[in-house]
Amino acid sequence: MLISILGVFWVSVSYQRLFDFTVFWTASRLAESGQALQAYDPDFLQRAVRQLRPQSQWVFGWYYPPTFYLMIYPLGRLSLGVSYLFFCLISLLGLGGILYRLLKWEGVLWGLLSSATLLNFFTGQNGLLTAALAATALWNLEKRPILAGVLIGVLSIKPQLGILFPIALIAGGYWRTLWVAGISALLFMGGAVAILGIDIFYAWLQAIPLSRVTFEDRYLTWILMPTLFALGRQLGFSVVQAYAGQALGALLAIWAVWQGWRNQNASVPIRCALLMMASILATPYAYYYDMTWAMVSLVWLVRDIKPEAWQSWEKVLLGLVWISPLLIGLHFVIPLPIPQISPLLFIGMLLLILRRIRMGTRPDVLLR
Repeated sequence: MLISILGVFWVSVSYQRLFDFTVFWTASRLAESGQALQAYDPDFLQRAVRQLRPQSQWVFGWYYPPTFYLMIYPLGRLSLGVSYLFFCLISLLGLGGILYRLLKWEGVLWGLLSSATLLNFFTGQNGLLTAALAATALWNLEKRPILAGVLIGVLSIKPQLGILFPIALIAGGYWRTLWVAGISALLFMGGAVAILGIDIFYAWLQAIPLSRVTFEDRYLTWILMPTLFALGRQLGFSVVQAYAGQALGALLAIWAVWQGWRNQNASVPIRCALLMMASILATPYAYYYDMTWAMVSLVWLVRDIKPEAWQSWEKVLLGLVWISPLLIGLHFVIPLPIPQISPLLFIGMLLLILRRIRMGTRPDVLLR
């Protein structure tokens, strides 16, 4: 914990690696000055960010829905370093808290020592926050279904990562949570529109197609994306062919979630592990910082299956998934043409989890 906090503080002082948080902070400052719509203007945002990072060669964009805009709105009242420190520590505490509930201090260590966590610190991204929301929602699914639904609704700040949650809830028969999640997402969006204006919603809709430019034709983006689409593009496939490969992966993820969650004899932890792993596989739009979802999935699995029950090849696969964010993070230092292996590892994990379910699972238990 101390090492992570010191790392956050060092980055907050140096400002050297705040690639993405600079965009968050700039967007919040624009909102503070009554220019919230301008964040969705790529040229305007680029000029604003360049004032803070004049030497950066990165192309910055703001494609988040107004709901996330609402969440980072207060950050504009603070300096860049202080707001970064606040954002990262809140995200860290949220994720650390749920990991402690899952697996006590062992779970916290799994999280803090993960390269996915460190990469979130170095860029100031929201992977810790979204993983904490998803895991906390799943933790409360049995005993507090309404709270779980509210948290899933808040997860609409990153809608591409939540697309499998309705399938899981329907398959598992969690209808009350499903309805609450839908209503919460609508209310959250309504609150953002009420505060920022209806035009912010239309600006976001117009910006969505622009986001495709950032990952369809840019090699430097593909090496940072643990998706089947990025792997296809790296291998020389056309955009259509890469999307076709991604669609097959999404269908596999949907099928796996449906099979796992409709099995009432499967334990809660193993179903949660399945959903979080499948969620990052299903979307074509995921980055290295979203791999915190895979890390949390591993913690769910370790919680459910005793160490002595793992076979050697399963341990190797879990280890590869855990270190895979580091292979992507190396591109920040040494831009080597390493093809994406992460989505292939995610597929392997889905099959491993389904195999475990079919091997014979114990009766469903309430989380404590």
